Amino acid sequence: MTAATGYPRPAAAWTLLGVLFLCSILNTADRAVLNFLVEPIRHDLKISDVQISLLQGLSFSLFYALAGLPLGFCADRVARTKLLTAGILVWSLATIATGLAPNFSALFGCRLVVGIGEATLPPCAMSLLSDSFSPAWRGRSMSLYLLGGSMATGLTGLLVGWVLGAAPRGVFDFLPGAAGAAPWRIALAGVGAAGCVVAAALAWQREPARHGLALKASGGAAVREVAAYLAANAPVFLPLYLGFAAFSVATYGMIAWAAPVLIRKFGLSARLAGQDLGFYYLIAGIAGALLAGQLVDHRRFLRGRETKLTLLIFLPLAMFPAAAATLAPSALAATLQLAWMLVIGPMVTIVMLGVLAEMMPNDIRALSVSLLGLAGTMIGGVFGPLLIAECTQRVFKNPAGVGHAMLLVAAPCLVLAAALFWRARAGLRRGLAQNTTLASVMRADRPLPGDPS
Repeated sequence: MTAATGYPRPAAAWTLLGVLFLCSILNTADRAVLNFLVEPIRHDLKISDVQISLLQGLSFSLFYALAGLPLGFCADRVARTKLLTAGILVWSLATIATGLAPNFSALFGCRLVVGIGEATLPPCAMSLLSDSFSPAWRGRSMSLYLLGGSMATGLTGLLVGWVLGAAPRGVFDFLPGAAGAAPWRIALAGVGAAGCVVAAALAWQREPARHGLALKASGGAAVREVAAYLAANAPVFLPLYLGFAAFSVATYGMIAWAAPVLIRKFGLSARLAGQDLGFYYLIAGIAGALLAGQLVDHRRFLRGRETKLTLLIFLPLAMFPAAAATLAPSALAATLQLAWMLVIGPMVTIVMLGVLAEMMPNDIRALSVSLLGLAGTMIGGVFGPLLIAECTQRVFKNPAGVGHAMLLVAAPCLVLAAALFWRARAGLRRGLAQNTTLASVMRADRPLPGDPS
């Protein structure tokens, strides 16, 4: 890669990307660790599947989504590295506190705070990467950043499986307060402590200058200007965000209940389920993130304005094997099918972020990612785990039916996501033909041969 005019030197850009990669690992690990600890927490604290789903979804997603909008608005106006450093410290300390929580109410409160802190990462990271790498490298930079999150789910499963096996042997007894502590508490405290180290590394990074067309020349666009731009292009943005929300209902739900499916349907222990999912999640997540970056930056996708949205139409439909994991003939086959969602999921996210980077003026890019978090986390993160839990208890009336509940919830959501992405592509075609403000923003971000001068 050569330095593009106005962008940071490659060494500075790649260093920042490396730190954001670590942030992505921790962000996902703090969120995913609870999914691998469902059975130990449920047993120790005597809580139900629905309460577990609230810890996985509502407790985290509520403040993550609501805090994301003002934080995204703020990230378009202040030093993003400083804002993100503060956010990492908040979510890391809250994760440590989660490991100390004595009951469901305390767990719920700690997860609320984790959500507030983690809401700083997506808008800050996407805005920083858009201003650190030229459009020709944007897809690969975002895929490498999200590779951290894709790897994190697998790494977290492996870590949890190891801790659950090592803690009873006294491996962590030398740590203050660890002797006699439940293994799930040690796992949460360890993940939170790692975040404090990464926050210190980020505090040393320089803030890159902002690039691209802005709604307002200086000071950031006002709320009414942002609203006017989004409303004027609603035929594109509304189905785009709703499609991501529908996709997120399916993916959040499947990730949240993957380990219980293996435990309840196929008889694996919590340790083995975590290790098996962790190993295959790690491989699948790496493959999905790297493949997505290559696709987004491929010449075919750079030459066309609609090609990314065409890809989005087909990706949700490719997720069906994961949704049908309960129909697999063995635990290994089910694990491989569940891991497949870690190939498709990062691809959808990276393509979505690439689309938003092209479609949004520079002074609302961070906010647009926060809106994505609102659609994906508030809707998907809350309703995905909850709908599967409710379906398990009310429709199948048996904990062993969680896999069939997953299929019943996820399959219609994936079809709906594909249909909504199709509507977004149709809206974009009309907008480009009518030379709307959206067309002007896209041409300024990435000029193509034949664009009006």
